[in-house]
Amino acid sequence: MSKFQCTTCNEVLDSDAMMKHLSSTRHKTVIDAYSEEEVCCEDCQNSNVHQLQIIRFGGEDMSLLCTPCLNKEYAASERPSTAYSLSNGSLLKFWDTYLKVRDCCCEECGNESRLNVNSKKKVVCNDCLKKKPESVAKDFISEDSSRFLYLFLGIKETSNAKKFKKKGGRRLGRGKKGKKAGSAKKPREKKPLTVHQQLAQKAYENKKSNNAIEGDSSLSLKSFKGHKAASGPDQIKESTSNIKNGSPAKGKVHSKPQGKTQAKSPSKTDVKSQSKSPGKPQTKPQPKSGKPPATSNKPATNGKGFKSTAAASTIRDKATKSGDSKPKSNILESGKTKKQQSIGGKSSVAKIDDSKQSNSKEKGAKKNVGKTNDGKQSSSKPVDGKSTSGKLNGVKQANSKQGDKQGSKKGSKQGSKQTGKQSDKSNDDKENGNKSRSQSPPTAESTATVEYEEGEPLREMTKYVPKLTYSDPDDYFNTYSYALYLEEKLQNKFLQNFQITWPNSDKETVFVVKMDLNNNTELERLLPKNALKLGRPPFVNLQPLILATQDESRVWYTYVKEFQMNRRETTLLLELYPWNKIKLPIKHSNDQMKILPCGAQTSRIYFAMTRAKNPRFIDLIMGQKPIKQISFTNRLNYSKDNFNESQKNSIQHVLNNSVTVLQGPPGTGKTSTIEELIIQMIRNFSSWPILCVAASNIAIDNIAEKFIDNKDGIRILRIVSDSKESQYNRDHPLGKICLHNIVNDQLPPQLKEVQHKLRTGKAHEVSKNQYNNLSTAQNQIADRYIMQAQILFTTTITAGGRRLKAIKELPVVVMDESTQSSEAATLVPLSLPGIRKFVFVGDEKQLSSFSQIPQLEMSLFERVLLNGCYKNPHMLDTQYRMHPIISEFPRQRFYGGLLKDGVTEQQKSWPSIKYPLFFLRCDLGNETKVTSSQNGLRGYTYTNKHECQSLLQMVYKLILDKKVSRDQIGIVTPYSAQRDAISELLVQDRVVNPQGLAMEQEIDEMDPFDAMAGSKKNSINIVNDIYIATVDSFQGHEKNFILFSTVRNNPLGKIGFVNDARRMNVALTRAKNGLILIGNDHTLRNGSDLWKDYIDYLNTRQLIFADTSGY
Repeated sequence: MSKFQCTTCNEVLDSDAMMKHLSSTRHKTVIDAYSEEEVCCEDCQNSNVHQLQIIRFGGEDMSLLCTPCLNKEYAASERPSTAYSLSNGSLLKFWDTYLKVRDCCCEECGNESRLNVNSKKKVVCNDCLKKKPESVAKDFISEDSSRFLYLFLGIKETSNAKKFKKKGGRRLGRGKKGKKAGSAKKPREKKPLTVHQQLAQKAYENKKSNNAIEGDSSLSLKSFKGHKAASGPDQIKESTSNIKNGSPAKGKVHSKPQGKTQAKSPSKTDVKSQSKSPGKPQTKPQPKSGKPPATSNKPATNGKGFKSTAAASTIRDKATKSGDSKPKSNILESGKTKKQQSIGGKSSVAKIDDSKQSNSKEKGAKKNVGKTNDGKQSSSKPVDGKSTSGKLNGVKQANSKQGDKQGSKKGSKQGSKQTGKQSDKSNDDKENGNKSRSQSPPTAESTATVEYEEGEPLREMTKYVPKLTYSDPDDYFNTYSYALYLEEKLQNKFLQNFQITWPNSDKETVFVVKMDLNNNTELERLLPKNALKLGRPPFVNLQPLILATQDESRVWYTYVKEFQMNRRETTLLLELYPWNKIKLPIKHSNDQMKILPCGAQTSRIYFAMTRAKNPRFIDLIMGQKPIKQISFTNRLNYSKDNFNESQKNSIQHVLNNSVTVLQGPPGTGKTSTIEELIIQMIRNFSSWPILCVAASNIAIDNIAEKFIDNKDGIRILRIVSDSKESQYNRDHPLGKICLHNIVNDQLPPQLKEVQHKLRTGKAHEVSKNQYNNLSTAQNQIADRYIMQAQILFTTTITAGGRRLKAIKELPVVVMDESTQSSEAATLVPLSLPGIRKFVFVGDEKQLSSFSQIPQLEMSLFERVLLNGCYKNPHMLDTQYRMHPIISEFPRQRFYGGLLKDGVTEQQKSWPSIKYPLFFLRCDLGNETKVTSSQNGLRGYTYTNKHECQSLLQMVYKLILDKKVSRDQIGIVTPYSAQRDAISELLVQDRVVNPQGLAMEQEIDEMDPFDAMAGSKKNSINIVNDIYIATVDSFQGHEKNFILFSTVRNNPLGKIGFVNDARRMNVALTRAKNGLILIGNDHTLRNGSDLWKDYIDYLNTRQLIFADTSGY
């Protein structure tokens, strides 16, 4: 579809929006934004669009004339009735059709005269036609037959229409590019483009290229023909429809009525018994008609289209069932991966008390958390009946979406609402690529609430273990598509109310779906109210929608190729992604199908799969061939003289190779190394723009701060997600290089006022035209700065947003925290255009991202090391963070003695502190189990009030005796319930918090699947400058003094996910000057061999103490 630019205000819009713009503003002149051709009369070059009309002379010709020229040449009785003008809202819609007719020529020799066309719309001239066999030539008709356009444009000829003849026949040479526009006055010369206009033009062309998906079908909504899916499973509507203007052809539409489905919604008391079994559809008695009963299945998505309560039916335990078959999938389902065996069995479940929060992707800002009443903060209850997370006194009320509370009554209620439709089991489940699931009636075991421990995987999902290698790209994309489907299914609900129109042949890859907009609760939940008011559609082009049978035995991955929307309905043309292995089920009825919408972040991953064609990286993701590594020493002038040999070797390798895997253990100077390699690439190789990404904002900010005051004049830009713009204001240390601040500063006053209304809840005062003008201005300014930047800083998923689409090539991508980005998320920056170098910086010995689907948990960094395709990763081998006594055990145990100390004991010693490493024995009482209900599941976590008191005594010791300032102290613990209990204690304590300050929260962005799982993994509580966090959330941070509460204390020696080697590594390597562990050394020693070795190490050095007096 063409876009047009108004020459008066430079606004670029599609045909419909531009005609509305011209009608409302009375601007007069537009150009085709792609070809830069002015829309004007072909006779006199009058460019006033209000006087122009495109006229079709029957099947003979089309002309673009102004009203004076038309009146001069044709009398009123001679004028054709088929005219497209601005006044009837069709002028620009038929611009492409007009150009097609105007520029028509012989496809073989380029001749423009004496043309002929056949039913296949092939055009040849008389001379070329003579060369063809008579059997072929007889199918062509001449342009003199008055039927030429009917065949050429595929227009149905009306036999009773009045025939109009164009004077002089079809006109040639009417302004075709490179030719004269006609015999009238000479066309006006184009003004040379300004620098800003040139950048805008390039940005437009780049966006057009970077937003395209190469589909297998050329069909559009106008040209699509098919049959409507019937309402019953064994019936097919045999009529043929032509989807035109977004509406199926006439005929009864057998869509699923909303009223019916809502009427059968079960009561709350019946919900539990009607829940689906894990991974299987719920089975109900079939009515004699064979038609499945309809039940309510409303979507539960937020305004962005993702992250809401999951259906408990998808993850219930079905281990007690007999005869169940496992889903057929490209994802391996048995055994443990090499990763799990060698890295300590990383847990695959969200934090229990964190799972309530729907905005867990929020990052970087400190939030005040409100006061809570007893019994109202959460539904969490300790098993012994004694709550450990009472109220937080002096804590301010915050947005519930930002809170980080234990448990959720609301979550439990929402999780119980899911009901399923009766599935229709297909006979062809075993087709190639199917994901089959067996059926059986729900049992007491399958519908019972599943209990699981924080940090431990759900049994239902453990079978989806990662693969290390793939046979071909389709195998890879299918595997990850199904994993993404499983993840989305846990968060969103299926759409059930729609009408499908199937293609007539199963060889086609497109089909049409129509949905009512009026009173459709399924669609209303996909968008916020303000967006609906401003006319935002529920679906957008390229958005993934996953089609599935009701029993989920077969899945098709599709995207919105085209959509149309009016006040009553929206019509979508959906196309299969190229890697789909099964054909469309064109004989299935509506009732047999359901549709799963995907969120914005998952949409970016699916789109990245369609763009991942760079041959430099195909071998990398397949994992079959070794990655080539070149060793060469460049003559470099380093910007600093304190780089060690491992840092210099890493920089050299990056400059010489297209792929570099750089291992950076804690405190080894990763950020400084990244800074230097970026400087060297710009100075010596002119390789820019350079994109620097990471899973979290704090990692990106640390790198960006290195360049904030650069003396080389390097142009840098920080791009944040929309939700974080207010937190990166002008007062932020990076505020002056943030793109949104730069854009806002350059907006004209009237648009700043519009923006202020949108931000202050006055969206109802903003017209659609004002909103569009603001968006256009923001995009134009942003594009200019992005296209001129040399270094771009953003997060992994934000890199797939609209901003970077304006760039034609990104030759270098540096990814920090590579192990904290799932492989699926890594595809987003990896698939960007023009990449020649990709640098992975991370540490596989530390924690990776979290997902309930193990396939989505492993990072690409880990996989290329585990499958052996990257033989010799470069490791930064000198740590500068920790006191040597603190670092000794991690260096030897986790890094095999390859990590060295770059600092001495004297350099890291603290006045009056004798023991930099100190273990305080706390065996006063057992841990307490705390439960939380969410999405029909009951999870449990742990807290230990005795350790809280012991920890408080150690904080007193640091603050009062050792004179350590509060901002130098960090507290970490494996369990979120313990984090909250410690935070509560510190808030109320008048020594730690004498002024009674409210607790704040710092929430950083995370990998999309951390966010989907609802975990506040990157949430940190702050009480009077003291940081309290889970071990997972403190990764990437450091403090002078760290207190580590281990929590577990029981006679059985069970320590749960505390035995995870990577979690232990992170916990032991956060402190610079002092590490204090608090726990029961006997429980820890019996919990795992790893902890046994560490306790023995501490005992050998006499570092375990019974009280605080020895510190």
